[in-house]
Amino acid sequence: MYSPEVSSRTLFCCIPVRLTVLASAVIVTLTSVLYTLDYKLFNQLFRNFVGGFGIGGNIATCLGEYSGLLFGTLGVMGTWSGRRDWVKSYNGWLWFRLLCYGVMYTFDFPLITHCEDFVNSLQPTTEKYGYNPLMYNIAMNSQCSSTRTSFLVLSLLMVFLIMYLIWGTSDYIEFTGRLPKHLLRMPKDLTSGAFYSHSLGERSVLNGMWGKYDHHRVSEYPVSGDPVGV
Repeated sequence: MYSPEVSSRTLFCCIPVRLTVLASAVIVTLTSVLYTLDYKLFNQLFRNFVGGFGIGGNIATCLGEYSGLLFGTLGVMGTWSGRRDWVKSYNGWLWFRLLCYGVMYTFDFPLITHCEDFVNSLQPTTEKYGYNPLMYNIAMNSQCSSTRTSFLVLSLLMVFLIMYLIWGTSDYIEFTGRLPKHLLRMPKDLTSGAFYSHSLGERSVLNGMWGKYDHHRVSEYPVSGDPVGV
């Protein structure tokens, strides 16, 4: 059930948390669609944001973007319709996307660090990292320094942004799981019928018969075989 408390929560200082989660899921879906339809244009626009300078980095980016097409759509539909389980799936994908960045850095960081070696010492670098025409062209055009700086700054900003979205989405999921304070909350585990309470103003208490009713019935109606009055 949607809690009114969510409307008072904001991300990026002024944007409501629900709108932020919805916008992030829409952007994820659109970038995944672009990756699927036009891979070349996606790399021109977003390579410094997501990496993919080598085979390992490309695989990590591919997994993140193709899966983003599904989970981004779930995030949009879940936020729009208030489906908390779908938003949870989208938040789980954000953790997976963060893992993809870790894998990408493992493969791409050594390449971008030794970018100049693809021209200065081509053979040993090729033997170590494999043939990489992209890195060779970057080195030949003397773009190693600018590409390295742009990649490190923009990709780290994306990592921090994903971490911030994970925190914001988790906060949204927590609040949507709460019940408004004005609703009646029933106990989870009710007591059994063996336990009950009585008012001190009842006739049995006033007549001194509290707790003696069953014994009085036994005395009045004895079991067959027992002497009367027992």
